Amino acid sequence: MSKISFEMKPVEKKREKKYHKGSIYDPIIDQFIESGHNLVEITIEDKKASYVVTQLDKRIETRELDIVASWTGDIVYLEKKLT
Repeated sequence: MSKISFEMKPVEKKREKKYHKGSIYDPIIDQFIESGHNLVEITIEDKKASYVVTQLDKRIETRELDIVASWTGDIVYLEKKLT
């Protein structure tokens, strides 16, 4: 059996994570928000629209945004929720 070298010390609390986990779909959402448009259509090469909408929905939910992602055929739509 081989040995490993380690150090152990008591701590009062855990360190906070210092990274922000993002997504390749965040720039699409960010650009939509910055555009000021209420409805846009998006096409992404080599990705099925249903897959893109699923990924966008996950990011929208995580970021708690008032945006709806939907699709028809090969076209993805981002739309601001009406409040």
